[in-house]
Amino acid sequence: MRGRTMGRWIKDQKERRKHEVRTHIAQLHAAVSVAGLAAAVAALTATSATSVNSNSNNKEETWCSKALASAASLVASHCIELAEDMGAEHEQILAVVNSATITRTNGDIMTLTAAAATALRGAATLRSRLQNGFATLALGDENNDEGKELNVLAALNFVFKGGQLLKLTRKGDLHWKQVSFKVNAKWQVVAKLKSKHIAGTFTKKKKYVVSGVYVEWPGRETDEDRQYFGIETSERIIHFECITKEEKHKWIEGLQHMLNCRANMARFS
Repeated sequence: MRGRTMGRWIKDQKERRKHEVRTHIAQLHAAVSVAGLAAAVAALTATSATSVNSNSNNKEETWCSKALASAASLVASHCIELAEDMGAEHEQILAVVNSATITRTNGDIMTLTAAAATALRGAATLRSRLQNGFATLALGDENNDEGKELNVLAALNFVFKGGQLLKLTRKGDLHWKQVSFKVNAKWQVVAKLKSKHIAGTFTKKKKYVVSGVYVEWPGRETDEDRQYFGIETSERIIHFECITKEEKHKWIEGLQHMLNCRANMARFS
């Protein structure tokens, strides 16, 4: 009995160390996500301050915009330093910050906020389990919970960056579109479609508010040789075709998470 007790204790300690590593990785990812969000806010406030300085004669307004930009820059710098202190690679932080600072709209900020909130929530869940006595929990459950959080982040990033999809036109033709999905200031999921015409000299853009996602084209029989899905918008159902099953899964998973995130965050707005 003593040997079994000691063996169980040793096993529990090993599992706890594994969970500590997972928790640290989740906290590190959350810190990098928040750093990216802070950098995006700092970039937008700096741009806004420049615009105010050049267009306003109100000294108080100019001073306020400069102070806000300076504060945002300080917060972003601190978040980046914190992520580095936690062990994040410089290249990793640089890539996230560079990607975040190209944001231009409120929707971009909302999407980054949703991703950062998900990362923080995942890290908090793992930390809570560790503090409340992880040794009593099943390893399978912990792996499942952590995997879900990481999958959510990857899916959100995938649909936020977007990619090339074949879109079915009203006439039944398939045309290539650059597609991405974001959350706007009203917490709505918005699909952005872009297509180039006349050898790339003219770009056509279209936006749709998304209310649902279909794993197949509604009203069409399943075709094993083709991968397609649909989105429900306020105007109509839009049909897309993918190249591979893996790509289709990423689009659907990311959209479902974004719609769920929108529903959850809308309750607090």
